[in-house]
Amino acid sequence: MNKLSIICAAVLLLIASAVSAGDQPTTIDEFYDTQARTRVIAHRGFSGAAPENTIAAVRAAIEIQADMAEIDVTLTSDGHIVVIHDETLDRTTNGGGLVSDFSLTALQQLDAGSWFAPRFAGERIPTLDAVLDEVEGRILLNVEIKSESVDRGVVPKVASSIRKRGMIDQVVVSSFSPPALEQMHSEAPEIRTAVLYNTKFHKGQDSVE
Repeated sequence: MNKLSIICAAVLLLIASAVSAGDQPTTIDEFYDTQARTRVIAHRGFSGAAPENTIAAVRAAIEIQADMAEIDVTLTSDGHIVVIHDETLDRTTNGGGLVSDFSLTALQQLDAGSWFAPRFAGERIPTLDAVLDEVEGRILLNVEIKSESVDRGVVPKVASSIRKRGMIDQVVVSSFSPPALEQMHSEAPEIRTAVLYNTKFHKGQDSVE
């Protein structure tokens, strides 16, 4: 774990420790209540305490009573939604190459935990469905759609996974990709969306356009 991860983990634990049991929002509308206290979002699960975007990281976010866990999703070569941040496997697994070049079966043979700490050896790349099952009724979820998967049809698949579990009021979908959010609004207007904006990535673009 690098120094920045340690600092972020410490800050998140300090903030979360001030959140009393029963004080967590249980719906997206409650989360967005402007009169409420500052909300705590665990980035890529609780990535300071467990390997990012794994079930272990999501469980860690639940354990510290964060208000929401954030994860990243993209598509496998055979069209399954998996939870991983990078386009490639090299940084967070013992594999290599583009995520989109591998089937779900192949990806789930990889070790997505040892790079973080030996005790997480054998942690797998989870599917979105597996994360939704884990968080339902326990913590709100922010699903960030990775831009590279939009043209491959990820948006309707994400909408379907959320809808079939009846979790529309527990999940917000975010993206740096305007087309992803436009597609989600068209496909499932009842699912809340959030714009992600970064001046480095969106030079010359207005954040609200």
